[in-house]
Amino acid sequence: MKKIITCLFLLLIIKSTVSAQNETPADSLDYHRFSNLALTHNPSTVVLDEINVTSSRENKSFKNQPVAYSFIPAAKIESTNMNSLHDLSMVVPNFTMPDYGSKITSSIYVRGIGSRMNEPSVGLYVDDIPYLDKSAFDLGFYDIKDIALLRGPQGTLYGRNTIGGLIKINTLSPLDYQGTRAFASYGNANDQLYKLSHYQKIGNNVGISLAGYYHHNDGFFTNEFNGKKDYTESFGARFKTEWRMNQKWNMKLSAVYDNTSQRAYPYAAYDVETGEVGAIDYNENGTYKRELFNTGLSFQRKSSNLLFTSASSFQYLDDQMKIDQDFTADSILALTQNQKINNVTQEFVFRSRGDSKYQWVAGAFGFYKKSNVDAPMIFREGALSALVENLPPFIVSQEADFPGKFDIPAYGSALYHQSSYTFWNKLTLTAGIRFEYEQTSMDYNTSAEMVVNVTPPSPRPMTIPYHVGDTIQGKVTQDFFGVLPKVAAKYDFNDKYNIYASVSRGYKTGGFNFQMFSDVLRQELMNQMPSVPHYETDADIKDIIAYKPEYTINYEIGTHSEIISKKLYVDAALFYIDYTNQQIVTFASTNMGNRRTENAGRSESLGAEATIVYNIFENLSANVSYGYTKATFKKYNTGEHDFAGNYIPLVPQNTFSVSADYRLKINRNFLDQIVFRAQYNGAGKIYFTENNNVSRNYYGLLNGSISFEKGKFNLNCWTKNALNEEYIVFYFTSLNNSFVQQGKPRQFGISAQMKF
Repeated sequence: MKKIITCLFLLLIIKSTVSAQNETPADSLDYHRFSNLALTHNPSTVVLDEINVTSSRENKSFKNQPVAYSFIPAAKIESTNMNSLHDLSMVVPNFTMPDYGSKITSSIYVRGIGSRMNEPSVGLYVDDIPYLDKSAFDLGFYDIKDIALLRGPQGTLYGRNTIGGLIKINTLSPLDYQGTRAFASYGNANDQLYKLSHYQKIGNNVGISLAGYYHHNDGFFTNEFNGKKDYTESFGARFKTEWRMNQKWNMKLSAVYDNTSQRAYPYAAYDVETGEVGAIDYNENGTYKRELFNTGLSFQRKSSNLLFTSASSFQYLDDQMKIDQDFTADSILALTQNQKINNVTQEFVFRSRGDSKYQWVAGAFGFYKKSNVDAPMIFREGALSALVENLPPFIVSQEADFPGKFDIPAYGSALYHQSSYTFWNKLTLTAGIRFEYEQTSMDYNTSAEMVVNVTPPSPRPMTIPYHVGDTIQGKVTQDFFGVLPKVAAKYDFNDKYNIYASVSRGYKTGGFNFQMFSDVLRQELMNQMPSVPHYETDADIKDIIAYKPEYTINYEIGTHSEIISKKLYVDAALFYIDYTNQQIVTFASTNMGNRRTENAGRSESLGAEATIVYNIFENLSANVSYGYTKATFKKYNTGEHDFAGNYIPLVPQNTFSVSADYRLKINRNFLDQIVFRAQYNGAGKIYFTENNNVSRNYYGLLNGSISFEKGKFNLNCWTKNALNEEYIVFYFTSLNNSFVQQGKPRQFGISAQMKF
């Protein structure tokens, strides 16, 4: 039925195109406004931009700032079939967001800095509203105007958890764009994607829009235990209104809803010695469900020399993860995690306007975050024998639940200021500082009770039920204070070539490992059992579950250059990052599959990156980006292992992308042009463990498309991983067994888009 609906939808778009061929395009997305490379109408642009003059913090384009960045306009997003943040890995150097697990796993790594759990290391703003939780990062793209990714710490202006960089996403404005947009796509694995949106002005000063999407995929990997695939189904909607109240005041209101349901975690057995990937074969449910609701309200006042912005937001996340902790067909461990998160943020920003040599920005930010987590661990019948070595034969374990309820409130505030002054219209010096305070606490109430059947050998054997149990209750609190300075210098040789140098401090907040409580309880229960070796448990819970903030100092030099006017553009940077108290995700020593965050002593990351855009001819363009990162531990000793000198896990040493677009002009009644696109992107070498004993070599993927364009209609045949490259995106261990998730195999399909 869904296939029939897809075909009817495509036919409807094609029919609409016939009647609209002779009309003037209503798409007011003029790329002359959004890209300095737009004079060639080249959708491969990812470097230079023309920033929205109402940006709350910047009054200059990114190419005129001392920052390494990538800018991706709407045309690039649509032409390369980008559907989520994962796809930015195709075009941004030294950036990777591996696609594994489920949408709760939104690990992003920039220049060797990243996070697998807890707080993010890269910030995300959508329409100037901050997304505080990494669990909410993996969203579907629809009606994106542009994306800017800033590499390196952005803490002075954007604060906590932008230690690796910042992603800024802008969606279409109903005041700048009017009309209806429809999109449909179908691919292998029954991949269906539909998008529909409408933008309308009410008078001259008010605009409203409503956009929505639906995505379904049957999955690529099969769990042999139950024969089910890792399907994904998601849908969402966005409402947006903008009101130009008068010449000075603007108002924006947006509300976004997103719903995701996944049969996830296609983790397969892995032989470290041979590199052979085995079967996905586990008995417990592996699912993830998520509901998101975000709303933002902003007011902006412009005068001749001042811009004031007030941005308020409320964000709600409700998700549930069910996962097999041992990932085998045996009944050992199962985990369910339910969390509800409420976030409220408020920010006031003041910045200068105009062309004065002195420019400044100042602001105040505050947030409140409340997380309620219910994460019970279930010990199946085989758990004791799997977890306890030399279990006496007369002990037969039974199933047991380890309930865990945690309330984790956090609040914080910040004040910041940044000034810049330009001398001789050539040299611009910038200095800024941010003061940030945060308090986070955890109220925990977790318990466990287990009934163990003991049958001691005797002349008259008798089974005796032995009850063991424990409860842990309490509250722990941590306070954090960060000072985040930045200094930079930029020299403009002319309006097309500059160089810059900067030094900035990054900061990522600390927190708590609530996942560790089941491990603590399990050890306590072991201490109560007869004839079972005892495990020492640290009496201070805070020492077990708490981890500290991490800090970086980023040294960077770079250039933004237009080598040949409107044809050849080069962005390049060199960086060195000194990392203190790096937060490392490891597995608990009891090997139950529980992850924990702990602080390494010191690390460093050094590297280089470059992006080149070359408009070779009027109809032929090419784009090349390359990033090199060497990220290593300088001081990291766990007591059992010394990892000094080893590479930091999950960081690709090389990222590479090359793409080319060729436009064949047809100029017929039925067709304007055919666009051929090819792209190759790769990453590696990547180490998966702190001791560097498991790794993945460099690999590359070939993507391509052929697009047929007529007026407002576009028909696109596309493929991803065209050569069906086999590669590993993630590795971990549980109960002394190794597991991996493989990358997605070849994908191909057809899509159609209509604007009217």
